Amino acid sequence: ALKTLYELFLLFVVIVALAGTVLWQQDTAQIAALEAEVQTLEDELVNTALLQKTDTASTAAGVSQSLVHHVIQTDYLRFVVATEHMALMGDIASTLDTAYGDLRADLGLQVDPLGEKVNILLVHDNADADGNLYEELAVLVVETADYAEPIAGDPQFVAQEIYRDLYGRLVRRLLDSALLTRPIRPSWGIVITHLDSNLRQSALPSSAATLPAYKVQQRALAQLVSLGTALLQREPNDWMYPDATLTHAVTDSVVEYILVTYGRDSIPQLLDAMSQYEDWDALIPAVFEISVDQFTTEWHAYLQEHYPVEPVPPES
Repeated sequence: ALKTLYELFLLFVVIVALAGTVLWQQDTAQIAALEAEVQTLEDELVNTALLQKTDTASTAAGVSQSLVHHVIQTDYLRFVVATEHMALMGDIASTLDTAYGDLRADLGLQVDPLGEKVNILLVHDNADADGNLYEELAVLVVETADYAEPIAGDPQFVAQEIYRDLYGRLVRRLLDSALLTRPIRPSWGIVITHLDSNLRQSALPSSAATLPAYKVQQRALAQLVSLGTALLQREPNDWMYPDATLTHAVTDSVVEYILVTYGRDSIPQLLDAMSQYEDWDALIPAVFEISVDQFTTEWHAYLQEHYPVEPVPPES
């Protein structure tokens, strides 16, 4: 009986061992399968990451390619220009720089000791630039779409219009710098306005052929009045207070005459006098060293020469 029990016990041990071996083999197979599945998932994740990195790099390369800009530096200006606008700006950059430098010298402004330049950015439209940010940074932004659309992409016309736009803004910047250190009397505000507009037009000589019709008419009107007609100290309730048309006619033509006759380098002295005197009667002798009557005679002679008024035939 003991032998039988012993044999049964051994048989039980063998069965348990066999069952354990089978279960261990099954677990080992499952573990191996799971490890293989995990490795597959890891490989897929690595491949996905590589693809994403490649796509990101490609996208970045595409973006950087579309946003490639070139820098054109002159003595006073720095242009940041897209590739498609390089030829356009190459034609006007040096000319604009010379004009800016000449006006700076005429206004008696010192060159920035740090060598800072005016930054100019050319973009297709305002969607390509943060206008508020660039304005805070004093960057001049030119939107070429404003010029390219109306004239069917004529490069010469676009270049001329961009030049006029930029030159006008550079004039304003320089004039503001000249005014910054001078306490100009309020009565001269209209003269400053016309000084700005005449300086903007200084790239082209003024004549009856280049001025708008209304300005030609203003100069014809100015030939008929004296400088004192538009005295700046008149108050609106004064019966001699001139209307706006006459005031602008006189002021604009006087500023043109001063710039043509005495040159732009007379502007610093003119601005200095505007911080001391209230009217033409005091300013003209101080700046030009002639009487107001003589100045008026010469001013009228200039207008009659450059803007002749056709005589009205007598009625028959």
